[in-house]
Amino acid sequence: MNIKEFKPYLFTGDISDYVSPPFDTITVEQEKKLRSSKFNITALSLPEYRNNGMSQEKLIQKWITENVIYQYNKDIIIILKQVFYINKEATTRYGIISLTEIDSMLKVHENTFEKQVMERKTVMRELNGEPEPIFIVVPNNGFDKIVRRYANSLEERFKFEEPSGVENHVYFLEDPDKIAKLQEAVMNDQGIVADGHHRTQAIKDIKQETGDSFWNYAMSYITSIYDNGLMIGGVDRLVYRINFEENLPKIRNLFDVTVERAIVEDNDIRVYSKGVFYKLVPKKFVIDETFGTKYPISTEIINQILFVDALGINKNDIETKVGYIYNTTDAINAVDMHECDFAIIIPPWQKDVFLKMTLDGVIFPQKSTYFYPKIPSGIAIYLKPS
Repeated sequence: MNIKEFKPYLFTGDISDYVSPPFDTITVEQEKKLRSSKFNITALSLPEYRNNGMSQEKLIQKWITENVIYQYNKDIIIILKQVFYINKEATTRYGIISLTEIDSMLKVHENTFEKQVMERKTVMRELNGEPEPIFIVVPNNGFDKIVRRYANSLEERFKFEEPSGVENHVYFLEDPDKIAKLQEAVMNDQGIVADGHHRTQAIKDIKQETGDSFWNYAMSYITSIYDNGLMIGGVDRLVYRINFEENLPKIRNLFDVTVERAIVEDNDIRVYSKGVFYKLVPKKFVIDETFGTKYPISTEIINQILFVDALGINKNDIETKVGYIYNTTDAINAVDMHECDFAIIIPPWQKDVFLKMTLDGVIFPQKSTYFYPKIPSGIAIYLKPS
């Protein structure tokens, strides 16, 4: 995988006023608060945000003129240290923000939605750049150790804490020799897009349509998949305008269904509806008839057996009847608050299973994985030179 340094655009002032969660994880409440800040990155990253009719290209030029953002005067790689808690235990993850070449050494593992790819293309075309990094993992057990060592030798440039409690510490690596060591460290690694499939596809499309070499590279956050601070969860589903209980007879023909009163963390799929958890285990003959010798992942079972075979939700209906949420507590609350009819709880991933399937070239359904902690948008912006 090829990476290189760049001259990022950075916000002046208190960074906490400008950053946001990645565009596709922002809740309605978060969006209202973020938009109340005049210069928040969401003004660039959300496609429906039109800033009183001003295009993103004009807005970014206005911000540059008014010194809201400025271009750093050296080519650097940004080091990001994130500190957060898992079961009350402090955990630290190290990674870098650099440019990554979009080529055969970068693998994707999820399908995309055409509409969301088009939205990302619109955002990046209007901006002539990328407002937030894609998230890449590398199967390199020594990469995080190198990054940690370099971070410990650098002065912290700024830090901020997210509402979720994740502390972000930012360092600038300017030393050409150390940058070369990082490039060498990942040169033979297959990079895997963890988060940002729609952005990655949008960049590929723009490059193919324009032939502009600027789009050969994407601003990316890179970390080791073996880092203890990298978590891979499932993406829960919210289902609208369908009564789960009314469909239970058809579901029981295809799944062994167990009623539970509380959530249990294991590798099985669960549905939450009207205060009750239902564990769904697909019957063996259904798996054999549907997938043959290949045992499918959870989202394939949901898409084909639960949605299509049991509930009659076809591919076109999925985009209108199914939503996605990244926190199981929020999914349960959405059902209890009658914001949806029921929720599907997706089990977390084992890293070795994910890595093997991805390197074998398996492409999962949309929204099959949730890598966290996420990388805040607004730490750096990558713009095409004037």
